[in-house]
Amino acid sequence: MAEAATKNTWLVLHRWFGIITALFLFIAALTGSILTARSTLDRWANGDLFTYDGSAADRLPPIEAVALYEAANPGIQVTGFPLSADETENILITVAPKPREAALDYDEVFLNPATGEAAGMRSTDPGLNNRQLIPLILELHYNLLAGDAGRIFMGFVALGWLISSGVGLYLTFPRKGPFFKNWWPSWVYSPKRSFARQMLDIHRASALWLFPFLFILAFTSVTLNFFDEFWDPFATTVAPLEKSLFHLDAPYPDGTTPAMSYADALALSQAQAAAEGIAWKPATMLYYQNWNLYGTTFSDTGDLNYKYLGPIYYYFDAATGDWIHEVNPYTDSAGLVMIRAVYPLHSGEIGGGLAVFFVFILGLATAEQCFTGIWVWLKKRGPRIAAKRKAHAAATSA
Repeated sequence: MAEAATKNTWLVLHRWFGIITALFLFIAALTGSILTARSTLDRWANGDLFTYDGSAADRLPPIEAVALYEAANPGIQVTGFPLSADETENILITVAPKPREAALDYDEVFLNPATGEAAGMRSTDPGLNNRQLIPLILELHYNLLAGDAGRIFMGFVALGWLISSGVGLYLTFPRKGPFFKNWWPSWVYSPKRSFARQMLDIHRASALWLFPFLFILAFTSVTLNFFDEFWDPFATTVAPLEKSLFHLDAPYPDGTTPAMSYADALALSQAQAAAEGIAWKPATMLYYQNWNLYGTTFSDTGDLNYKYLGPIYYYFDAATGDWIHEVNPYTDSAGLVMIRAVYPLHSGEIGGGLAVFFVFILGLATAEQCFTGIWVWLKKRGPRIAAKRKAHAAATSA
């Protein structure tokens, strides 16, 4: 009897966690599935920005095209770009105004790779148009378009999902043995059962078969939403970083300008990688205005990706060329591993394309569990209320 009462208590907890979070989790699940294909969808929706119609032979290396753009636009600072690009695409760069220059109404520019001229530009603020649709979906997924308050709220939704998942697993355990023989029916779906029972089977069996992966998805959702408040300080307390820089205050809060070129910084980074025996290829270049640092990312393919624990970063002082900082999760402490593993695990990029597709499936499965969970609750709510009324009437008349 005590065990049954305990299970009933956990059932109520599971039910109300599900009811409270279902709508928001449903939105996050569907948008998360869409975001696994965000690069493809962005290119489909904005082909006029991405597509390069010229000859492949006329293409300049991205770093040269960027130098031409910077020379022609002295009031604009290029803050990031890839070092390789598809032969049929323009070069996507990120930009910002230089200190004391007028604000820009865009932060991405698509360069013609043959001339370094802008073929198009856009803002990455969320918006209801094809240019800003992917940022809109991303913000909706992360914070319901409600800024920092929405991020915190969705963090608590993710925490409710995490707790409810563990409680849901416990609720499938049989009340008496033999354990595995009596547990197995919870893993099975049968189309021969009533529709109501099929909905319960789908809800329960999908959660069981996918439990380890959904648990990771829920846990990484919590850590991403509470990254600065919880996960970063927790990870660096458990295992302090061997090389730390960005936990300090930026020395140029109003921004500054570099004295060196991107080409100079790339040469320094390649020399540093060679000295450290890094066989990976340079993938992207970055400039941080509030630190006056050039950064170069290195990856296994030469394209920015988050397989394994993501890229290695080298940073050089943009005034002196001095080596300043390295972010290498493969040689630093376990704290940096904890920090860097969160996004690749959540997005599936840690394992490449197949893992990303699996995260797409997990997003659909999470949306399904929200739907079937609410359906089962509504189906059982009427009989449950009737039983309570009957019990109350019997107690009153006694």
